[in-house]
Amino acid sequence: MASVYGWRYKYLELRHKFKEITMSLMIASKSKKLDKPNTEKPLYVAMVDGKAYHGGLCDRFKGIVSLYAYCKHSNLPFRIRYTYPFKLEDYLSPAEYDWTLKDGEYTDNPKYCRILYMRVEYLIRRLLRLKTNKQVHFYNNRDLLQPINEAFTTPNGDMTRSSENFEWGKLYLELFKPGPALEERINSIKQDLGNEYYAAVFRFQNLLGDFKEYYYRSISNKEKAEELIAKCLNAIKELKTKHGNKPLLVTSDSVTFLNRAVKIEGVHIIPGKLVHIDGNKKDMKEEKYDAYMKSFVDFYMLIDAKKIYRIVGTDYMYPSQFPLYAAKVHNIPFESITI
Repeated sequence: MASVYGWRYKYLELRHKFKEITMSLMIASKSKKLDKPNTEKPLYVAMVDGKAYHGGLCDRFKGIVSLYAYCKHSNLPFRIRYTYPFKLEDYLSPAEYDWTLKDGEYTDNPKYCRILYMRVEYLIRRLLRLKTNKQVHFYNNRDLLQPINEAFTTPNGDMTRSSENFEWGKLYLELFKPGPALEERINSIKQDLGNEYYAAVFRFQNLLGDFKEYYYRSISNKEKAEELIAKCLNAIKELKTKHGNKPLLVTSDSVTFLNRAVKIEGVHIIPGKLVHIDGNKKDMKEEKYDAYMKSFVDFYMLIDAKKIYRIVGTDYMYPSQFPLYAAKVHNIPFESITI
């Protein structure tokens, strides 16, 4: 990977080092948390605080799980500071590992903390080379689990690190379980859907004009939009035929498509409008708590499916990794189908 990027990757790392300094000063100038942390060992904190671009829910989980894996390998204390645009504790609870920050543990003071900004960095050399006695605030939205595992199971300099290879799904389950409100929603949906169901995921990214996201444009030609919808509906019918009478859960970022899909016998959808977590908040007209809850409900319902299909109806539909990482949690079958 390093040879592919060459000087461009080194330039990216240099830019990130400069960004770390400017972010640290900016955050400290506005923060009230400047005391020395009362921890025996420096914490490594996965940061989702709105001070940088974080991406969608799946990207955020990638960064969090990656840092947790590094901390497990290195026997370092791990925490999560997830405050943007909601508190993670409003939806998820700690499972086997308590990642919540306690009073007095966190600081924004550059004297006691440093930022490690690694968004879009695919190499982990800056993380591995990090030598500090300060609290580390980690910004990342990539899945670095494989290179982290490799770094701790192969020779590194004069030392040979040996450890187990961690699996993404197991790490996720060590960290998270549904909070009470989310658990209630999941149980309510399963009363109708049951526990033996398959899932199909469609990601349109505003192609149908009802999911505003960044710069993505909708299809202006109504006939072409209808053609795309028809292709995707046919894919659903084929899956229904393949799996007989088993219920099929369909999730999508398009309410327009979901309203059409649910008319097919045996198809179930999860009510509510999905929003992009890093999207434009002024476009959100419904209650924010419920809107964000929909993302978590979708994820957890996919987690428990018998198999997940990602349907790509055209080459300009986005091949979302949201269903792929849902499948990783319980290591269930995943298949991507391009129509």
